[in-house]
Amino acid sequence: MYDKTLLAKSTGVSLGVIAVIGLLFLSTGTALAVPVAGIGGFTIEADRIEGDDLVLYPDVVEESGSDQPQTVMELQANRIEGMRLVKRIDFDDVTFDQMDGNMRITIESGGTVETDQIFIQSPGLNATDSTFNGLRMSASDSEDLDETFLIEAPGDPIEGKTVTIDETDNPGIVMDNAEIHATYLATDQITLPDLEVRVQYDSDDDGEYEYEG
Repeated sequence: MYDKTLLAKSTGVSLGVIAVIGLLFLSTGTALAVPVAGIGGFTIEADRIEGDDLVLYPDVVEESGSDQPQTVMELQANRIEGMRLVKRIDFDDVTFDQMDGNMRITIESGGTVETDQIFIQSPGLNATDSTFNGLRMSASDSEDLDETFLIEAPGDPIEGKTVTIDETDNPGIVMDNAEIHATYLATDQITLPDLEVRVQYDSDDDGEYEYEG
């Protein structure tokens, strides 16, 4: 088990699993992006997240006309328990003069959310407990940014002078009580049982949402 605070600060490990705005959960070719200012994005909360064959590397992503450093994570066969997604939109930040305050879109699934392959762009996460099986990190002086630092799990077996690190089984990453900040997600297929979508409105920005659809 690895300390999530240290790992998040040193590597920017991030995981995101669901997207919002223009909700298009299709059987193939699903690619969902959220227009953001700066880093922006949306938040994914989950009781537990499991993902196979983790690959994570740094990248620079264009968001709203400017470049932003983020991480890219690729995973296979994800499983999420207690998923709740939240996207907050401040009306002061968008071209919309009819209303003040902000709106919040929440997406919840009452069962186990499952995806196959998944591609995520994200600047960070929090989790109370994190486990990486077969973790391997490598760094190089490559001129290609996405090759300068690489995290993989499960990794290949490693033979050293005094240690032998055996090949491990998936899931490569497990996170409990996770909160993920994501800006982009793409997946071939996603299953969301007992799906609920709610729109909430806070007219005076006091944190109390007076209206819920």
